[in-house]
Amino acid sequence: MSKIRISLSEYSPLLSSKEKGDEIYRKIQDADPVNNLVELDLTDLVSMATYCAKQIFGKLYIELGAELFFAHIKILNASENLKLIIRIGINSAIDDQY
Repeated sequence: MSKIRISLSEYSPLLSSKEKGDEIYRKIQDADPVNNLVELDLTDLVSMATYCAKQIFGKLYIELGAELFFAHIKILNASENLKLIIRIGINSAIDDQY
């Protein structure tokens, strides 16, 4: 398993567009999170829209499943605010399934 680091600082300070969310999601998919450890460096990212968190992290969580998501997706340098937004995005994606 390789370790692949993706920096999101080019999207700072605020990630709020569907297009940018799609771009980030594709970068993560291209890194093959099923077979690799994907580190997402959120340095310089101050906030993100909850729909972007759902679009990126919620979708990955649903596709990979909880165990693989937490084993292969590592979120680095995220503020407590960003971590909360990501959790909300994941929970929203889960809720949409039911």
